[in-house]
Amino acid sequence: MFSQSKLTRVALMAGAACIGSASAGAQQAAQPAQQALPDVEVVQKKAPAAKKAAPVAKKQAASPAPQPPEPDVVEQQAPPADPNPIYGSPASAGATARATQSAQTPVNPTALIPTNLDGFASAATNLTPEVLQQNQPRNVNEALSRVPGVIIINDDGAAHHGGVAVRGSPARRSRKVLVMEDGHAVNLALWLDPSVHYWGPIDRFESVEVIRGTVITHGPNNNFGVVNARNISPFGPNETVISSAIGVTKSRAGSFTAFEGDGPGSGPEPDGPTIFGSSDNDISMRWHTHTRQSVGNVGIVASYTGGNTQGVWDTERLRFNDFYGAIGWKGVSSDLVVSSSYARQRDNYDEQNFLGNYELGDFNAVDEDDAEAQAEQVAEQFIGLAERQFLTGKHCKTCFAPSSGLNTYAGDIWRGQIVHNAYLDDDTTITTRFYAGHHTRDRYQLMSYGSEPDGSAGGLPPVFDVDVPAPGDLEDSSVYFGENTMFGRLRTFRHVGAEVRGEWANRNILGFNQTIQAGVRYEYQDMTNRNFIGLEDEILKEGDKAGATIFDRELDSNAVSAFLQTNVKVARDFNVVPGIRFEYYETNRRNRVVAREESEAGGGDSADCLANYGDADCLEIDGLVLNPNPATESFDNFHALPGVAFAYTGLHRTTVFGGYHRGMSTGVLRNEDFPVKDEIGDNFNIGLRSTAIRGLDFEASAFHQRLQDYQFGATFNAAVDRSFGRANEAEISGFELYSRLNSQPFTGGSLNLFAEGNYMYSRGIFKDTSNLGEDFSGNRLPEVPLHVAALTLGIEQKRGWRWDASMTWTYRGSFFTDEANTRYGMGGELECEEESPGQYECEIEEAGEDGEVPSIWLLSARFNMDIGETGASIFIAGDNLLDKMYISDREDGMKPGLGRTVWAGFKYKF
Repeated sequence: MFSQSKLTRVALMAGAACIGSASAGAQQAAQPAQQALPDVEVVQKKAPAAKKAAPVAKKQAASPAPQPPEPDVVEQQAPPADPNPIYGSPASAGATARATQSAQTPVNPTALIPTNLDGFASAATNLTPEVLQQNQPRNVNEALSRVPGVIIINDDGAAHHGGVAVRGSPARRSRKVLVMEDGHAVNLALWLDPSVHYWGPIDRFESVEVIRGTVITHGPNNNFGVVNARNISPFGPNETVISSAIGVTKSRAGSFTAFEGDGPGSGPEPDGPTIFGSSDNDISMRWHTHTRQSVGNVGIVASYTGGNTQGVWDTERLRFNDFYGAIGWKGVSSDLVVSSSYARQRDNYDEQNFLGNYELGDFNAVDEDDAEAQAEQVAEQFIGLAERQFLTGKHCKTCFAPSSGLNTYAGDIWRGQIVHNAYLDDDTTITTRFYAGHHTRDRYQLMSYGSEPDGSAGGLPPVFDVDVPAPGDLEDSSVYFGENTMFGRLRTFRHVGAEVRGEWANRNILGFNQTIQAGVRYEYQDMTNRNFIGLEDEILKEGDKAGATIFDRELDSNAVSAFLQTNVKVARDFNVVPGIRFEYYETNRRNRVVAREESEAGGGDSADCLANYGDADCLEIDGLVLNPNPATESFDNFHALPGVAFAYTGLHRTTVFGGYHRGMSTGVLRNEDFPVKDEIGDNFNIGLRSTAIRGLDFEASAFHQRLQDYQFGATFNAAVDRSFGRANEAEISGFELYSRLNSQPFTGGSLNLFAEGNYMYSRGIFKDTSNLGEDFSGNRLPEVPLHVAALTLGIEQKRGWRWDASMTWTYRGSFFTDEANTRYGMGGELECEEESPGQYECEIEEAGEDGEVPSIWLLSARFNMDIGETGASIFIAGDNLLDKMYISDREDGMKPGLGRTVWAGFKYKF
C-alpha cells in the first residue's frame, strides 16, 4: 500500500504534468464520485483494486528500494504536450486533462475534439501540426482531402470559396457544414445564408479538426459534420516562422468553335473561325510570417499571410492578404485570449462558366411540339457536344468570353473573439466568449458571355417596363438593357454574439460518475443584398454602386441556442453521452425589389427590345416585383434536438463508438417563400477506431440519415437560372474507412515506409418530392458523389536531416448537378421558335449547365526536408501531375479543375 506522502507526491506530479492518459482516467472514473479527499482514502483502503488498475504501482510498492521511481510512473502516463494549448492558467490542469482525452467535446469551443481520440464517442479526425507539416497542403481544402468522410469540390484555385462537404452533404459553398475557426463560425450568416466565401490560410492554422458523427455542443448545421481550424495559440512555445513558396500552373492552349445547324438531320456544324487561346505557364506566389512570444503571464501572436495565385481559368487570378493577431493572459485561476483577423480579397473571379449554346437547324413542322420532337432526334446524335467543346477549350475562358477578364470579386472580412476561462476548482470550468464579424463581398461581372463593354461614356441606361395592376402595387415588371452591360452583386454580412459554457466534472449522480456540460448563446445577424445594372458599355469596378436596382433585400435574425449533455461513466470501459440541443431564431426580411434568383438575364424578344429599348438586340429580365407586398415579412422556428452517443474501450487499444442525434441545417433565405421550414435530420452512426495491431491505425464507421425539408440547388422551377428547392424527404446511407500502416514498428531504425488510405461510399436519394409537383423520388441528390477515395504511399526519415516523400492518388466519383439526374451530354434546354409559317428554328440553350460530372483520378506528390537542426526546411509538391483536363463542377456552366501545378518553397523557424 502507498504511504500518504507517496500518494501526495504522485498526485502533485500528475497535476503538474496534466495527466490525461486512458489508464489514469479509467481508474479515476471507476471510483464512486465523492469528495476529493475521500477518493484518495478509497484508493488506500482498496489496495488490490489499486494494484489491478496500476500494475506499475504494485511493482514499486513491492520493491525494497527506498526511493521508488515515481517520476517514471508519471512519465509513462503523461500525454504528449499540446503544441497549441487552449488553456493557459496553472489552475487548468483538470480542464486540460479532459480536453486531452474524453468521450465528449471540450467545454472550450476553441477546440472541437480531444487531442487524444481514444475513448471519444464519435467519428472524428485531428490533423495535427505534424500531419500538416508532412503533407504541406496549400490550403485547408487540400488538407481535408485525406480525411475520411470529407468530399472536396473546389470552386477556385485558392479554395477560399468553400467546396467542403462531409458525408452526404453537397460541397457547393459548404452550406450544410458548420465551418469554424477557433469555434467562431466562418459561414457568412448561419441563419440567413450559411455559404462560405472565405476560409483563412492554412499557414496560420496549427491543426484542423473534424467531427463526422454525433455532436450536441455545436450547431446549427450539424446534420453532417463540423469542421474547426485552430489558429496559433498565444499559450504555446515561443517561435518565429518565415516561409515562402512559388508555384507554376500549366494552363494548356485551348480552342473554341461555334456550332450551327443547317437543316433537319444535319445537326450542328462548325460555324465561323476557330479561336485559339495561348499556352501559358502561370506563376503563383504565397508568403507567410508569424511570431509567438511570451513575457511573464502574457503571450502574443502576430501573423501575416499573402498570396497571388493562378485559378482554373486563364482569366482567374486570386489575391489575398490576411492578418491575424492574438493576446493571451494567464491568471492564477483564469485565462483570457483576445484575437482578431482581417482579410482582403481582390480576385479576377466569377461564376460564369462554359455553356455550349448551339443551333440544331431549321425544321418544317405543323406546330412547335412537332418541331421539338424532330430536334430531339437530331440532338440524340450529338450527345456530349457541349462537353467536347468545353474539353477542347481547356482552360481558355477568353476563347468563348473575350471580356471575362473584367469580372472581379472584392471581399473584406473582419472577425474578432474574446474567450475567458475561469477555473472554480479542478472539476469546474466556466468559459465565456464574445465574438463579432463583418464580411463584405462585392462582385462585378458581365451579364452574358457576348458582352464586350468598351468603357465608353454615355451608354444607354436600362429601361423599365412597369406593369401596374393596382395602385401602389408594382408587379410583373421587366427591364431591358444593352448586351454590353455589367452588373454588380453587393452583399454585406454582420454578426455579434455571446456565449457561456460550463463544465462540472466528477459529479456523483444516481450512483454514476458524470461530467456535465451546458451552454447558452445569443447571436444577432444581418445581411444586405442588392444587385444593380450599369450603363451599356460601362465597366463596373470596385466601389461602384450607382445603377438600376434589380434586386434589393435586407434580412436579419435573432437566435438563441442552448445545450445540455453529460458524460456518464456507466462502467470502467463504457461511457454514455446523452444530451439535447435547443435552437430558436426569428428572421425578418425587408423587400424592395424582388426577382427570380436575383435577376439572371436572358435574350429579349426582338419586338419588345425594339419597342422598349430602341434596339432589336437587347437583354431582358422579366418577373421583377417593385415595391413588393408585403414589404416586410418574418417567421420564427424552435427545435429541440436530442442525441445520445457511446464509447466502449474494453477492447485492447480500440474504441467502439456510435450514436444518434437530431440535427438541423439552415437554408439560403434570399429567395425562399416565408415562412421557411428548417432541414431536420435523424442521424445515426456506429464505428470503431483502433491501434491494437502494431503499426496500424484504423477507423471504420457506417452512417444513415433521414432528412426532412431537404434544401438543394434546383433547376426544375428556375426560369433562367439555378434556384433552390426543398424536398419533403431525403435519405443518405454509407460508410467510411481509414487506415495507416507504418513499417518502423516492425523494422526499427529511423526509416519508415507508410501507406495511408481512406474511402467513403455515400448514397443520397430523394425519398419524397410530392411537394415539388414533379416526381424525382429515387433519384440521387445533386452534388453528392457515390465514391470518394485517397491512397498515399510514402517514406520518411525521422532522424538527422529529417525528410519525407509521398505520392497520393485521389478519386472523386461521378455526381449529378440536378434533381432530374440528367445524364452526361444531355444538359441544356431545347428551344424552337417559329421563323415563318410551318418552319421552326431549334437550338440547344445553356447546354452543360446540368448533367453528370464524370469521375476523376488525380495524382499528387510532395517532398519535405529539414536542413539539419537549423530550423530551416524546404519542400516541393505537385498537384494533378498528369495534367488531366476534367469537369470539376457544373454551376452556371462547366468549370475545369486546376491544371498541373508544382510548388517549391522554404520555411525557417527559430
